Amino acid sequence: MKPTDRKPKRGADKTARLRADRERYQREKPTPEQLLAEGGHKEFVSLGGLVLIRSLMASLKKERESQGLTLAELSDRTGIDQAALSRLETGKNANPTVQTLFSIAIALGKLIVCDLQDARRADETKGRRVAHA
Repeated sequence: MKPTDRKPKRGADKTARLRADRERYQREKPTPEQLLAEGGHKEFVSLGGLVLIRSLMASLKKERESQGLTLAELSDRTGIDQAALSRLETGKNANPTVQTLFSIAIALGKLIVCDLQDARRADETKGRRVAHA
C-alpha cells in the first residue's frame, strides 16, 4: 500500500519562514479575522463545505479505482492534468471548481446531483443553527 501522507520537501528558507510564522502565531494569537485579512481572503471555507468536497472526491476516487482507471487515463478523459487530479484525490486541493468535479464525474459515467432546500427549514430539521450572511 502506498503512503498517502508524505513530508513535504521544503528548502531551508521556507522552513525558517514557516517556523517564524508558527512562533509569531503562538506569541500574538491572531484572531480568525486577522488571519483572513493577512491572507487576502474574504471568508473561510466552511468545515461542512470542506467535508462535502472531501467526501465527493473520495467517492470519485473509489469509482475511478473500481473501474480500473489510472490517473493518467482519467486525465486523458477529462483534460485535467494528472498532478491536479492527484492533488484533488489526496485533499491537497480543497477548493476545486464545480466544473472540475462535474468533468471528473462525467468522465467516470456518473452525475453529481445537487438539491436546493430552504435554509431555515433544513436547519430546523437537522437541529442545527447556521449563520446567515
